[in-house]
Amino acid sequence: MIEYVAVIPARKGSIRIKNKNILKIKKKEIIKYTIEAAKKTKKIKKIIVTTNDNRVIELCKKEKLEYFIRPDYISKSETSMEKTLLFTLTKTFGRKFYNKIKNVILLQPTSPLRNHLDIDKSIKIFKKKKYDSLFSAYKEKSFIWKYNKKLISFSYNYKFRKNTQKMNDTIFENGAIYIFNAKKFARFKNRLFGKIGIYFMSKIKSLDLDEKIDLMILKQTI
Repeated sequence: MIEYVAVIPARKGSIRIKNKNILKIKKKEIIKYTIEAAKKTKKIKKIIVTTNDNRVIELCKKEKLEYFIRPDYISKSETSMEKTLLFTLTKTFGRKFYNKIKNVILLQPTSPLRNHLDIDKSIKIFKKKKYDSLFSAYKEKSFIWKYNKKLISFSYNYKFRKNTQKMNDTIFENGAIYIFNAKKFARFKNRLFGKIGIYFMSKIKSLDLDEKIDLMILKQTI
């Protein structure tokens, strides 16, 4: 049984940042930063790129990396990541994929500042604390509001505003790393379940490429 399998999803057709997975920053495709991080993580014994992008497939061939070609009906913008993972794992390892792999590590290429040390540390926490699932995040003291028919101060009480030093941290899931038990994932069909752990990263390393401003920050950071 393989203890840790990494899955890198790379769907084409991004709207806000066109072709973001294969855009080059410092002469390197954005997805390659995630591929290299996975390759450098000693605990990861198998890496699967799941994609419907021919340019990503060509890159996988150059990197001698295993890839899975996603059909159109599993590559839509509204297709959930859980559905993509289940489909990929089932097609790669069989319906009872959990008999061949113990844990899955989801690494989204839109988090290029996450490196192998982050993955190593998250695996260590996952294993030591015996978590069922884990996600990476960053902490921040923020004045957050939400609107549900009326405005509600979500992370604090606006009537008794505190100095930020006295506020509790708000935890932001950053999408860079997810680790979860394969067998329980097959049952819950969700990447987070059971005893959930957190691996904390800095806010800058938590950069998630979603808007063009994120791309500008990345170019200045790498």
